[in-house]
Amino acid sequence: MIENKAIKPALLGGFKDYLPSEMIARDRVISIIRKVYELFGFLPLDTPCIESWDVITGGSNNSSKSIFVAKIIRGEEDKNVAESWDDAYTLRFDLTVSLARVVAAYPNLPKPFKRYQIGKVWRGERPQQGRYREFMQFDADIIGSRSITADIEIICIMNEVMQKIGIDDFVTKINNRKILNGLAEAVNCFGKANLLYRIIDKIDKLGIDGVLLDLERKPADEWDESAIGLDKSQLQIVKSFLQIRNLDADETLSRVDSLFGQDNIVGHEGVSEIRQIVESLKAMGIKNSQWSIDLSVARGLDYYTGPVFETCLTKLPQIGSVFSGGRFDGLTNRFLPNSNIPGVGASVGVDRLIAALQMIGKLEECKTLSSVLVTVFDKALTPESMIIAGKFRSMGIPTELYVREDPLRQQISYGASQGIPFLVIIGPDEITSGNVVLKDMVQRSQQKVSLEEAINIVNQRISGA
Repeated sequence: MIENKAIKPALLGGFKDYLPSEMIARDRVISIIRKVYELFGFLPLDTPCIESWDVITGGSNNSSKSIFVAKIIRGEEDKNVAESWDDAYTLRFDLTVSLARVVAAYPNLPKPFKRYQIGKVWRGERPQQGRYREFMQFDADIIGSRSITADIEIICIMNEVMQKIGIDDFVTKINNRKILNGLAEAVNCFGKANLLYRIIDKIDKLGIDGVLLDLERKPADEWDESAIGLDKSQLQIVKSFLQIRNLDADETLSRVDSLFGQDNIVGHEGVSEIRQIVESLKAMGIKNSQWSIDLSVARGLDYYTGPVFETCLTKLPQIGSVFSGGRFDGLTNRFLPNSNIPGVGASVGVDRLIAALQMIGKLEECKTLSSVLVTVFDKALTPESMIIAGKFRSMGIPTELYVREDPLRQQISYGASQGIPFLVIIGPDEITSGNVVLKDMVQRSQQKVSLEEAINIVNQRISGA
C-alpha cells in the first residue's frame, strides 16, 4: 500500500492569502473606488488573465518585465487532445495592454471609451514591502481623446478616490514624458532614453549625486546596455534639470522652459501641457498640498507618451506610489499599425494601498458581514431556526444560521468572537409564546419580542435610523 505523503501548505514567495477579515476590508475599499469610477462615467470591462506572448510584449524577446509563462500539462483524460499550446502564453503583467487589444479588436466601441477594470496581474520581480508577485490592479482609462482634459479628468479621479477612502495626507506627483524626451534631446542620448528615465526615477533613493554617478558610468563593453556614459557637459544639463525641485509649479515650469533650447519642440510642448493641467487643478480648487510637479517621475513602463502621475502617501514615502498612470498614445499600434489611438489612465495598486492603509491605521478590519446569528436551541428545533433565518434574510438583513450541533453557550461564544451584533434564540418557551429572544451583543442586553419587532430593531440599528 502506497502511503500518501503530507504536503506542506506553504505559500509561494511574493504571494499572499487574504483571510475573511482582510477580504471584508479590502472589498470595502474596492467598492469605494468602483463608485468613484462610475461617478465619473466609466464602464466595466473584463479580459482574460492569459494573453499571447506577442500581445503582452509586442513580439519582443527583451521585455523589461519579468513575465510568468503559462503552459498546459496534459492530464490522463486529456492526453489525446490535438490542440497545441507550444506557443508562448503569458500571465498579464498589467491591464492596459489587454485594454489596447480590446480596442483594436472591437473598432466600433464608442469613443471616447471610458472603462474601468479590476483584476489580478503577475510579475516575477523580487518581492518587497507592499509589493507582491501577484497583485490586484484597479484601472480607469479613457481611450480616443487627445485633449489634455482627459488627463486632467484622470488626476481628478485619483484625487477623489484618495479622499473618499479617507486619506488626506497624499500627493499626486505630475510630470510629462515629453519633458523627459526634451531632456534626452538636450543631452543627445535618445538611443538610451528609457535607461536615462529609469535612472532619473531613482533620485529619491540615490539623490542627485547618485543619479549623476550612475549616468556617468561607462559601458563595460559594446554589449553593455546598463550604462549611458554621459560626459561632463551632458551631466551638467541633467544636474540643472534635477535641481529644479521643491519649487512652486509656475517657477518649476519657467525654469524647465528656460533650460530647453529654442528648437527643443517636444520639451516645450511637455511644459505647455503641464501648465494647462496646473491651471485646471487650481481652477477646480484642488488643494496645493495634494499635487505637485516632480520632474523625476518617469513611470517604469515604456509605453507612456505624455503626462504621467504617481500618488504617494506623505506619511509612507517608503512604500512608493499607490495610484499611478499616464498618457499612452499609440499603444494600439502593435495591433493596428500607425493607428495612434490616444489613451490615458491610471491604476490603483490595491494590495499596496491596503498595506499602506493598515500601516497608518485607516483600514477597519472586521470578522463578519453578518448582522444576526440565529442559534439552534436543539436539533428538534432546527426547522424553526431555519425559518427565522429566512425571515431576516428576506428583509435584506445578513443573517447567519449556526450549523453545528453545539450547546447554546458555545453558539453565543461563537457570535461574540465573530463580532456579530445580534443573536436570536428560539427555544420551547419562545415556540409556545410566538416570540424570540433578541440578544444585543453590543449593548449587552436581551429582550423577548415578536419576530417582526426583532426584525425592526435590527433594521433600525444597521440602517442608522
